[in-house]
Amino acid sequence: MFIFGHLGITLGIAFLVFYTLKIVPDRRLYGFILIGAILPDLIDKPIGEILLANSISNGRLFAHTLLFVFILLLIGTCLYKRNGSGEKAILFLAFASFLHLCEDRMWFSPKTLFYPLFGFDFPQGIIEQHWWDYFLMCFFGTYSPLTGGIELTYAFVSELIGISILLTFIFYHIYRKSIQRWSSR
Repeated sequence: MFIFGHLGITLGIAFLVFYTLKIVPDRRLYGFILIGAILPDLIDKPIGEILLANSISNGRLFAHTLLFVFILLLIGTCLYKRNGSGEKAILFLAFASFLHLCEDRMWFSPKTLFYPLFGFDFPQGIIEQHWWDYFLMCFFGTYSPLTGGIELTYAFVSELIGISILLTFIFYHIYRKSIQRWSSR
C-alpha cells in the first residue's frame, strides 16, 4: 500500500469509529489520525531503505511492530491519565499506526509484527543498487493496475479506495462549510 491508501482508508475507519462512539473530533485529532496513518513508513522507510540499504534493506522495521503500537498506546494512556479527558491525541496516533499495520497485512511477516518474540533481527529485504531504485519500484508497482494477468493489485485497489475516501472527506467538509455560510446569511 502507498500513501493515499494509508491516509484515506485510515481516515475512513477513524470517521466510522468517531461516528459509532459519538466522538466529536476536531482538526487536531484528524491530524493525529493522518500522521499515525503514515508514521510507521515515515520512520522505517528512511532507516531501512536509505540508511541500512546495503545491509538490511527492509522498509518494515521497528515501527511496523506491535511493540511500537504498544509503546505509543502506553505513552498515550499515561498522558491521558495525567492530563484528563482532553488529551486523546496520542491514543489516536497509536490507533492509526495499528491500522497501518493491518493495511500492510503485517500478519504475513510475523517475525516483524511480533518483534522481538522471534529474535532481534529483521527479515532481509532485496538490496537495490541505489535506494532510489526501491522507491521507484514501489511507485511504479503501486500505480500499475495489473500484475501480469487481469487481476488488480492490492496496492492499486487500496490507493483507489484511499483517494476516493480522501476526496469524499474533502468535498463533504467543503459542502458542509458552504451550507453553514448560506444558512448564516
